Amino acid sequence: MHQTTRIGVAVAGAFTLLASASAAHASPFHGAYVGGQLGWASYDTDYDEGDGDGISGISATGFTGGAMAGFGTVLDNGLYLGGELDFQSEDADLTVRLDDAELGQDIKYSYGLTGRIGHVVNDQVLFYGLAGYQRARTDTRLSDDGDQLGRFKNSLNGGRLGLGVEYQMENRMFLRAEYSYTFFERERIRPEPGTTLRFDTDASRFMVGVGYRF
Repeated sequence: MHQTTRIGVAVAGAFTLLASASAAHASPFHGAYVGGQLGWASYDTDYDEGDGDGISGISATGFTGGAMAGFGTVLDNGLYLGGELDFQSEDADLTVRLDDAELGQDIKYSYGLTGRIGHVVNDQVLFYGLAGYQRARTDTRLSDDGDQLGRFKNSLNGGRLGLGVEYQMENRMFLRAEYSYTFFERERIRPEPGTTLRFDTDASRFMVGVGYRF
């Protein structure tokens, strides 16, 4: 290949990259962003003491809210790719009776990392799906006739899936509505020798948010 041809190919390639970058930057959904979210969370737990005699369908529900930060870009075909970090303060709690004992569990906070893929319908509307990892901090307490038998701080870890929609405004602000479901790993607590409490928890979360895209 002649030197002139090589230069021509290089220049053409550079212009192609610049054009692609310009197309990405031209989308209102391209760039870094920060924001806040508020919503409702439900933690559904199956519980047993290791003997197979368990309780199903225990629900801890409450408000949740926090912050988010991420980055996304839009390809020429309208495909959206991004990643996001989030932190939520949780207000979900439950209390159940177990014969003469009382079991309580509070969800304190959660945080996670998700990848996002979606489709930009136009300069204002984005539909997306998400998949990632979520970690929640719990405070579990066990008491018998008013006497506290134990208090345990633990963490729940699991995979998270969800769907959402964003509406981008002209002043770089955007609105969001999102639903996600987290499959937490089974949690085990040993309040005393020979006793094991097992919790199998999943969480549903519906959030609305507002953010600013740079």
